Amino acid sequence: MQLFRKSRRYFANGMISALAVGMLAGTVAVSAAVPEQTWEGLHRHGKDNFERGNYETALKDFKQAMDLAEKFPETDPRRGKTLNNLATVYDYLGKYSEACASSELSVKAAEKIMPPEDPILMRRLDFLATLYLKTNKFEKSQEASERYLKYVEKTKSKDDKECARVLDNIVVSLHALKKSAEAEPFAKRALTIWERTTNEESKSVAKELSVIAGLQLDQKKYADAEASSRRALSLFEKHYGKKDQNTAVAQASLAEILAKQDDAAKKAEADALFKQSIATLKRGKGEQSLKVTESVTKVYKDLLPN
Repeated sequence: MQLFRKSRRYFANGMISALAVGMLAGTVAVSAAVPEQTWEGLHRHGKDNFERGNYETALKDFKQAMDLAEKFPETDPRRGKTLNNLATVYDYLGKYSEACASSELSVKAAEKIMPPEDPILMRRLDFLATLYLKTNKFEKSQEASERYLKYVEKTKSKDDKECARVLDNIVVSLHALKKSAEAEPFAKRALTIWERTTNEESKSVAKELSVIAGLQLDQKKYADAEASSRRALSLFEKHYGKKDQNTAVAQASLAEILAKQDDAAKKAEADALFKQSIATLKRGKGEQSLKVTESVTKVYKDLLPN
């Protein structure tokens, strides 16, 4: 019942913040001027459109730029840069297969001309790892993430928050591959980083504990899962309030753990938690809220049939 959402998007010369993109997306359409039919002109026009949220137009610009870049020598950095831009736009458009294919070529292009630990190459590799997750290529995502993790550990530190983010990507891959026992140490290491670098009572700690509880439940380590989940729920209640949707999901997660144990008292507590969770979730709005409500309700009926 855990949702793992880790994503990061990159543009040619660095990382685009979600906030900046969101602000720029509200800007009125790009200038009607026809882009100069050179790689530089098309690249500049594509970047301008991208920053304004005109993704389809930006895609056309970068495709045209790629047509020109393909005529450049293989060692020309503009080839990889254009491929990375294409991957970024495809990602924003939800075309993950196309994004993944372009990103793979971008990484390969960078590997031909850059040192193994070049920052640009490493950022592209990290981006590719997230695209592998979106296209269910979990083994490839794990491999790319572990390579990027070594770079972060070397250039920053093993306790840096960036390491925690990458560790969680590895956890997602291992969990999808049904390797919860292998995933748990990575999640625990991420938890330690969040506890050291943020605050023991932070939202990041709560979410990581919830992930760990899910992994422990997969392994039928009920006592450990219950302890992790109870601590997670207390933090969700503290940060979000008892009537929040996030707290409701945490309640359902604990309820699932309790319901699977052969203990009448715990089953009774699970029943109450499920009811609280569903009542809160039903007040939510939107398709996602409806899906979560239906999922929790199904788990409740399957585990504690009336």
